[in-house]
Amino acid sequence: MTMNTETAVLSPGPIAGKTVCLDQARGYPFCEFEVIMGVPPDLTVQIYNTSGQEECWPTKFDPIDPKALAQKLGVIAVVKNPRRYWLPDRLWSYDAGETYDFDGVKATWMAKLDLKTGAVQEHGKPFPSYQEGVISRRSKYEWLKGSQVYLLRSPDAHTWIMQAYTDLVDKTLTQAELPNLVQKLTLPPGWKFEVKTLERDLTLVPPAKTGYLAHAVSDNFQNIYAGCDFEDTCNYIP
Repeated sequence: MTMNTETAVLSPGPIAGKTVCLDQARGYPFCEFEVIMGVPPDLTVQIYNTSGQEECWPTKFDPIDPKALAQKLGVIAVVKNPRRYWLPDRLWSYDAGETYDFDGVKATWMAKLDLKTGAVQEHGKPFPSYQEGVISRRSKYEWLKGSQVYLLRSPDAHTWIMQAYTDLVDKTLTQAELPNLVQKLTLPPGWKFEVKTLERDLTLVPPAKTGYLAHAVSDNFQNIYAGCDFEDTCNYIP
């Protein structure tokens, strides 16, 4: 199905100077709407995130019908990302966009994804595990000295830091159990999981010179990790 992207319902994109900030981000629950727009094969995913608006209660988020929502918005499709929990201590989304009420759940435009550089999962289906995706996002994540972080080391020598976890796959998974996650993960050959306590503050900022490209992977439990050592994304490698 092809639908016109010139919809008057949504106006995705950055608004200069608009910032979403979470001063106490660690453990903050959020959901996302991935709005797929364009004409194949040139498709773009506009990502709206509930952070700073509401804590995405399942009683409000789960009943939303993504197919009916896509039809109302006049777009190709809408994918509902499951409820996740932030792990940075503080975060900022710069040049955020409009805030839209998606059938009772308010979310703010924060990023876009070109489908030529990544894949969007079908609603209810998991992201491909341990496969890199790239998204354009002007943001800053900060982990403070003394914070515990959860890392993946990939065989191509990249370091990935967990930015958000979810109980989508493992309903028993909580933040307190993340240090023991290695006992449950199905790691591909050459991948390693590590737990560290930071000895100094760590910041992760997608570089302006790349167009604010952020690299990410998910594990087999759908926890999301950000690439730390692409260009100068992190101030150091933990």
